[in-house]
Amino acid sequence: MIFNQFIIFFLLLLVGFFCKRLGFFSDKAVSGINRFILTISYPCLILLKTAMLEMAPGIFGNFILALFVNLGLLFLFAGYAWFYMRGRRFEGADRPALELSITSPNNGFMGFPIAITFFGDVGLLYMIAINIALNILFFTYGITMLERGREVAPQPPLKKFLGFLKMLAHPIISFAIVGIVFCYAGVVLPEIAVDFLGLIGAVATPMAMISIGTMLAGTFGLHTFKKRAVLEVVVNKLFVIPLITAAVVLFLPIDPLVKTILIVSNALPVATAVSILCEQHGRDKRLIRHQERTDSLRRPCLVVEYNACGIDCEFPDDRDEPRV
Repeated sequence: MIFNQFIIFFLLLLVGFFCKRLGFFSDKAVSGINRFILTISYPCLILLKTAMLEMAPGIFGNFILALFVNLGLLFLFAGYAWFYMRGRRFEGADRPALELSITSPNNGFMGFPIAITFFGDVGLLYMIAINIALNILFFTYGITMLERGREVAPQPPLKKFLGFLKMLAHPIISFAIVGIVFCYAGVVLPEIAVDFLGLIGAVATPMAMISIGTMLAGTFGLHTFKKRAVLEVVVNKLFVIPLITAAVVLFLPIDPLVKTILIVSNALPVATAVSILCEQHGRDKRLIRHQERTDSLRRPCLVVEYNACGIDCEFPDDRDEPRV
């Protein structure tokens, strides 16, 4: 069953890869698909799954626990990234962006389909909590890090706070909150709403995998692997960070599913939001684009990595950038 799901994911990636290579999808079309997935399809899926979830005792407590444990882990990763960059003598304008890349996994766009497919509705709920923690990091330490060393004045606290509120208003997070409230309040969704949300949400996972495949179509160039900074960030993000996560969470007295979701989420490639934040705060996003693409090549190795760590996982768009 698990093997079959991985094969399906791989085939969906291939569909996206060849569709992009054959010119079926333009860059603008891929961008539109990604916006549809993030602002419509995923929110509908999340609202449906959370509103209809049977909230057994301890699940909401594990949701809060996953959020704060992952927030602590992210700040631990940020500290590790700072010391690593300092020890390796990476300096210049790219360093803050590289540090944030090591710290930030793509636990939304990639994390949600993995969670719902292999861990079910409860796993998706925990992945949402982990994604909220990442967004908190982005709008606190992340922005501060990207503004470090810049000659322009940093954002005032009010603007940062408004950015945080805007993050909470994102459909993925706001629909998750509404779904949890509905679940606890015993609100029963009308049959027509269930059917509509189910139809829109059902396309999220295959469309996300196809979209990732289109991104892989731009990966296979030797120039991607010639940048030392990119390769070192990728190795840290995809191997060192998951090992640190496993070393920490395996000894915590928390639910095994929460442990597994934490490890899976922090083994994912660099979050695409990092390049967006870099662009917004005057950092060069090109290095991050290369990291996002290079990272995605290694996703099929996740299961091998978990087994190597002794972890028993109980499974229930871009325009062409100048080369650097």
